[in-house]
Amino acid sequence: MRLDYDGILTKASLFIVLGTAVYMSMLTLVYSGQLHSKSQDNVFFIPVTSDIKSNTVVSCYYNTPDNDGKQLLPASIDPHLCTHINVAFARVIDKKIHLDEYQYQTITELCKLKQENPALKVLISVGGAGEASGFRDMVANHASRKIFIKSIKTILRNYKLDGIDLDWEFPEVHKLYKMKGSRERQHFSQLLREIRMEYLREKRDYLLTVAVAAPEAIVDVSYDVQQINNYVDYVNIMTYDYHYYTKYTPFTGFNSPLFSRPSESLYMGTLNVNYTVNMYLNKGLDRDKIVVGIPTYGHSFTLVNADNPNIGSPASGYGSLGSLGFVNYPDVCLFVANSNVRVIFDDHAKVPYLYKQKEWTSFDSAHSVMEKAKYIKDNRLRGAMVYSLNADDYEGKCTSKTNNTILFPLVQSIRDTLITKSTQDVILV
Repeated sequence: MRLDYDGILTKASLFIVLGTAVYMSMLTLVYSGQLHSKSQDNVFFIPVTSDIKSNTVVSCYYNTPDNDGKQLLPASIDPHLCTHINVAFARVIDKKIHLDEYQYQTITELCKLKQENPALKVLISVGGAGEASGFRDMVANHASRKIFIKSIKTILRNYKLDGIDLDWEFPEVHKLYKMKGSRERQHFSQLLREIRMEYLREKRDYLLTVAVAAPEAIVDVSYDVQQINNYVDYVNIMTYDYHYYTKYTPFTGFNSPLFSRPSESLYMGTLNVNYTVNMYLNKGLDRDKIVVGIPTYGHSFTLVNADNPNIGSPASGYGSLGSLGFVNYPDVCLFVANSNVRVIFDDHAKVPYLYKQKEWTSFDSAHSVMEKAKYIKDNRLRGAMVYSLNADDYEGKCTSKTNNTILFPLVQSIRDTLITKSTQDVILV
């Protein structure tokens, strides 16, 4: 679910879609302010053609802990924090769902949360970054898909789960390299249809959801959006990882901007939540099936020049904050609290960034996630997806020096905005 677009988004869609010369010249123009915005910031949605469901979703991914170090355990999760919890991740091995032994125990512990909140739904999420090969083999024909569906039924029944979430990253993506492909896009749609038909045949109300990419270049080759719309309960759109450091994108940028900035155009103008949501709507996804992804982590960069800390400034690599450029929210809080850091909220993108000397980080704050939740609510979308509970401040580090310790401040801000307002005041970084 934390996407790995390196070599897919950056190399394939930027260079293949735009062409090397166009791409490199575009970057110069975009960040010198010479290209004017053609963003969809002021574009409203296509007309509503169906009733909007009242059951708002706050779908939270939870990465199962291993045996190393201190990690978020199921018992530390408020049963009322999320409406849905996706247990991440099962794999596809030999055409079946595969979980490690410790993951089965985690599922059992998570399902105990439903004793306090019977409305909570717990799903198993299959796939994640780097787990595409098992899907390819499994979807190839009806017989292998049938084996997979049988394994779904077994795990849902045995562990009293509420459904399955499929996170295949990504069907047919090899076509971006113009390699000879199969019919993965079609077979993925067939898999969804067959799962839904099996649910109906057995008269089960299990949930079927998918996690899908945000970049249009991937969407166009990976998904038949109208077919997905026909068979799933809702779609978790991974509206993050729009920008992070790679050798193909050696400049600062926002992880998950809500809107584009005035200086962004062409491809860069598509890398924001609003563009992605509109794109999926126009491809046939119902608004009451759109669940917008909101990250609890950020991306760090090392500036080439400390005197040039702007958006789009040259970067030489990951920042020192976080691990390989991935920064959990409590690490942001502690860095801001203990250092002479400049934090700026971008009024166009509706997200913040920080810098100190050569350290530069894009992240989401309570302020920015509330802006996204308001966007979801104002446009009557189905809800928000959070990736992940593990990267939020589940220990209260951000408020440790106050008299009002708040756990999971980002998820709480999302839920409060979408569903119910709590009496707590969430800290704004």
